[in-house]
Amino acid sequence: MEYIGWFLFSFLLIYMIYYLLFIRKARRGVKVPSEVQYLISLYKLDINTFSYYKFIRVVGIVTSLDIALIATIVAKVDGIIWQILFGFVAVVPVIVLTFFLLGRYYQNKQNQNNSEELEWERKYLEKKKKQSNKKKGKKKNA
Repeated sequence: MEYIGWFLFSFLLIYMIYYLLFIRKARRGVKVPSEVQYLISLYKLDINTFSYYKFIRVVGIVTSLDIALIATIVAKVDGIIWQILFGFVAVVPVIVLTFFLLGRYYQNKQNQNNSEELEWERKYLEKKKKQSNKKKGKKKNA
């Protein structure tokens, strides 16, 4: 039970940090996290065929899940030297495996019809742009 609590705490903490640093500031092609660039280039994904913002959130969740999983497993190992060694050895295969699965998922999704998802994202971006234009208009009037 202790390790489940540790896992949930570390997952939420890492995801919140990732959200604040990358997801919240992400825009198509402007500020892209390195994990997203890696997946797009390695699996030759076309970001216009699926929701880019949902993609960034999923990558953030997967990255946070990887780190929390490794931290939880390493917490079970006795001795700080063994924890560090096991962490270095375990982190690469876990990240490679999860990114492989995520890349394959989005390759398959790229071939499907995602028009509803893309329409929702277009409306969301228009709404966000209108809100930012209203804020800019209020600042000019003040």
